[in-house]
Amino acid sequence: MRNLKLLTATAVALAMAWAGCDTAPSGRKAALPPSRGLPYELALLIPKSLYTGELHDTLEAVLRGSTPGLPQHEPMFRVNVVYPDGHIAAGGFGGNHIAPWRTFRLRMLVDTAAQVRLGVARDAVARPQVEVVATAPTPQALATLIGSERQRITDILVEAELEHDATALRRKHSTTTADALRQLTADGGGRRVCVPPALRATKVGRHFLWTGTNLNDRDQNFLYYAFAWDGRPLTTDSLVAKRDSVLRENIPGSQPGQWMQTARIDGRPLVLARTRTIYNKERLELRGLWELRAGALGGPFVALASIDSIRRRVEVVEGFVYSPHSPKRPLIRQMEAALRTFE
Repeated sequence: MRNLKLLTATAVALAMAWAGCDTAPSGRKAALPPSRGLPYELALLIPKSLYTGELHDTLEAVLRGSTPGLPQHEPMFRVNVVYPDGHIAAGGFGGNHIAPWRTFRLRMLVDTAAQVRLGVARDAVARPQVEVVATAPTPQALATLIGSERQRITDILVEAELEHDATALRRKHSTTTADALRQLTADGGGRRVCVPPALRATKVGRHFLWTGTNLNDRDQNFLYYAFAWDGRPLTTDSLVAKRDSVLRENIPGSQPGQWMQTARIDGRPLVLARTRTIYNKERLELRGLWELRAGALGGPFVALASIDSIRRRVEVVEGFVYSPHSPKRPLIRQMEAALRTFE
């Protein structure tokens, strides 16, 4: 995730004015309570006049827009709209009905104020917690700000949830997958990953590992594969081509002529790609759809590719999901969080 500017002193003051003073009587900062909220559940605090006005459509498109890389619409966030009393610029956003939302893990505060600002505060009144604050003089200016910063806003909120899930996976994960990956990569000092505990079915190949839950629905899978690096930057086309080559060799179907591959329309792969910096390491992120060639199976996948310049190889970790009868966003997001633990 690219570097993000922290809130200015004024914006921090606005956030803390709403949050209140969580200090102990002695002046020492009180221990923060645990945050709450379902995965990808967001508390949106905004004056009713703004939300029901022209800003409504912009906020709906950003926060309830489709999760990228899924075959059908599943919203990015579950949004709870809360109408506070007053305005944050005047030290408001109060009211007894606000109390249950103070410790939500994901929050977004939107209001009119003199200056155009977009900031982020972390662990303001609970831990872990992330709060995005957006202010501008008019509803039109707010719509412009939020619309133009859509990717940044959703990245901040999604990254917070991914890190929350990754922390949980580091505490409890599949030792079967961890042991298999460590043995496969022993020549490079051993690699580590923390995937959901239910991923126990394992297939090992040459520089290849596949583990999964082996279910008919809500099936989660992890892949690791490595190949020689030619010294050139990674590209989407080259990575998709290598992915399809590895999958054809290692994940065949039950019938001749069947194997897993990247889904395409008119020959173009259904993928979204961008370069990310995750834990100070640059990675090429691919997300999109997979399918079984000459078969009826398919679903979403997300992959992170990184270059090991010392050993001159490319390493790819991937999570993919097969869930024809259940929502896919929670499953693929959990696998995406697992990829963040790869080291």
